[in-house]
Amino acid sequence: MGRGSKPTIRDVAAKAGVSLTTVSYVLSGRVGGTTRISKPTEDRVRAAVRELGYVANRAAQGMRRGKTDMVAVSVGDLERPWDRALASAAARILPQQGYQPVILLGDLAWRDFMLAGGADGLILGYISENSRQDHTMKELARRGVPQVVVSQTMQPQGFDVLAPEPEQGFADAMAYLTGRHARIGCLRRSEGGPERGRPSRYSRYVQGLKRAGLRVDQALVRTSLHQRHRAHQVALELLGLDDPPTALLCTDDMEALAAARAAARLGIRIPEDLEIIGAGNSVEGQEADPALSTVGPEPIFDEVVHMLVRRLARLDDADGDGGYSGGGFSGVAEGERRPAPWRLHHRGTTVAGGGWSAVADMPGP
Repeated sequence: MGRGSKPTIRDVAAKAGVSLTTVSYVLSGRVGGTTRISKPTEDRVRAAVRELGYVANRAAQGMRRGKTDMVAVSVGDLERPWDRALASAAARILPQQGYQPVILLGDLAWRDFMLAGGADGLILGYISENSRQDHTMKELARRGVPQVVVSQTMQPQGFDVLAPEPEQGFADAMAYLTGRHARIGCLRRSEGGPERGRPSRYSRYVQGLKRAGLRVDQALVRTSLHQRHRAHQVALELLGLDDPPTALLCTDDMEALAAARAAARLGIRIPEDLEIIGAGNSVEGQEADPALSTVGPEPIFDEVVHMLVRRLARLDDADGDGGYSGGGFSGVAEGERRPAPWRLHHRGTTVAGGGWSAVADMPGP
């Protein structure tokens, strides 16, 4: 190795006294597969890497092998409990399988990144709620790129779909609240109504009131625009009314937790004076004090990541060398749609959960 030059994989192999193939296999992160490398050999390679300061050129590796060993994870906003949980699951699971996650925010960043071959696979946790198809996803599927999308409306088209099914959970939540309260408020993410015939979360609140013979009182409805600070402010406004609601259905756990903080600031006891039900069954909600009653699926984030890992493995089996064949679905199954039913989880913010207030002195955001 010349003075001032960067160490190469050949330098690592020479220092460790092993072949280039052995170094490549150790650095791929897939030690322990069908190719067996002893632990002392692996340790010797890794020691040489550290001593030489070798950093793999992943771009060059990707060009040679037709792979990047990266997976793109597209989410909307890491401030949102759902998106943060999916990103965390990917960051924990993917490196164990030899892949590094690349977190992309918003509905646009992932498109150009994936069309340019930026990652071997895609987990799409953020897409328009009423999207029935996406031309970028169809093009990636045509190229044989493994993908998993979380969507109520999309059907498999060369990719897998994890499909939330919230209907029964919201129906049960509203049946519980209307059975106990006449003044039920709603803290919603947006002002959207029914979407292509599929009710929005707010529409399910309206339907629940109507089924119970209760009218919709717009004075008891506030919109957060899915912003944490705004959610807290509008919750303070709503709970500070002369005749405030005695129960809240929130269309996201973030809004529900903001409402709990607002109630604590106003000295309103939960659940004795105010019952709150959120949506999403987030980790934050489960770990809050009191734990948040919510509608949502059983934890699905690990499963979403494993669905993509299985699809990547099928592609490896189909192509042998891991490269894409470029036509059809490259021998990979056309796709599966896995339902994720939602249910009502009673915890500390509803009387049925046995919860009592422990947030009276919680600070605001």
